[in-house]
Amino acid sequence: MAEFGEQVPPGAQGEPPTRRLRVRSANEVDIRQTRFAWRNYLPVGEVALLVGKPGIGKSTVVVDLAAKLTTGQLDGDFTGEPQHVLYSITEDSESTLKARLVAAGGDPQRLHLVDVVYGDSPDGTPLIVNLDLDAVREVVEAWRPALLVLDALNSSLSGQLNDNSVVRPQLEKLRPLAQQTGTTVLGIGHFRKATAGVDPVDAIGGAGAYTQVVRHALGCAAEDEDNFVLSVIKSNVVSVSSVPSLSYRTISATVMADDGGETAVGRIVWQGHSAASVVDLLQRSAHDDGDERADAAAWLTEYLAERGGEAPVLELLDEGHQASFSKDTLKRAKTRARVRSEKADFGGGWVWRISPTRHEGSTEGSEASSTGDTASFAPFVRSSQHEDDHPPA
Repeated sequence: MAEFGEQVPPGAQGEPPTRRLRVRSANEVDIRQTRFAWRNYLPVGEVALLVGKPGIGKSTVVVDLAAKLTTGQLDGDFTGEPQHVLYSITEDSESTLKARLVAAGGDPQRLHLVDVVYGDSPDGTPLIVNLDLDAVREVVEAWRPALLVLDALNSSLSGQLNDNSVVRPQLEKLRPLAQQTGTTVLGIGHFRKATAGVDPVDAIGGAGAYTQVVRHALGCAAEDEDNFVLSVIKSNVVSVSSVPSLSYRTISATVMADDGGETAVGRIVWQGHSAASVVDLLQRSAHDDGDERADAAAWLTEYLAERGGEAPVLELLDEGHQASFSKDTLKRAKTRARVRSEKADFGGGWVWRISPTRHEGSTEGSEASSTGDTASFAPFVRSSQHEDDHPPA
């Protein structure tokens, strides 16, 4: 190995280390085998994306994967070896995250929340790549997690996020962190609103650097009102066409609350390989004039399912607005999602509530998935915690 340029010891006389050119023989570089946290779907030591529109359970999918990593139940190179997971969360509450993890059968002692605090304040803020990367590296090297989740990725990036010159350097800082520590960095992102007929990679919202720097991306899309599809939409690691798409749905699950009582959250049920891919579904939506209404109905269904089947109207409309759905769009989507307006019990205000037939149908569907034709589908190792998550033996 040879180095060129003035060489000054780091920190000498208060000066920063000098930039210099390094030249190495390729013979000095080790060829390493490709390893997977989730076989074929999530490579080890890479920066990856999971993207989709609102209301299709992106965060719930990632929590499900994290839960199975913490118990050694995810099919991959960590099978049978419970792993630590670091999680930076900005769009859901910490309580909801833990409840989803428990509902998915995860180990809360192996999932660690990461945020930034100032002084004695107990309130945390999202970690920022440009400011906190050195501290993140220290934590990663201490815990050696299999997965670091940034939910949402945009919340951990600073500056104008539609500008490649701003986004690319920040993503490039994450890549050596992942490769040198063997930790998969998974950012959760979104598709642009207008995706009809667009290739999923081109539909990823934000700067083009998201797909230029990130070497592996998963996409999620709605197949119908109840069923969703996950596909590998970009990869420098595997052949995209060789990895089958997977079908899943979100059902409501009840978790015991630490302060007494119960709380309802969404839980993922995997249903096997899907004949349709995310590419197919985005192409199909090019001929669907009700695309926005379908997105709103999917969001509405998931939102209510995660809250036990109902929510106050004003609160729901406010959350919908933050998810980019207008009040009129949500009202039009209500019928499609089979949601009713009703007066709350015990003299409360108005709520939107999933109709009993819809709610019961979702539960029946999840049970049916455990006995369907899923023999060729085995992304997870069988466990006794949630039998309907796995193919029959």
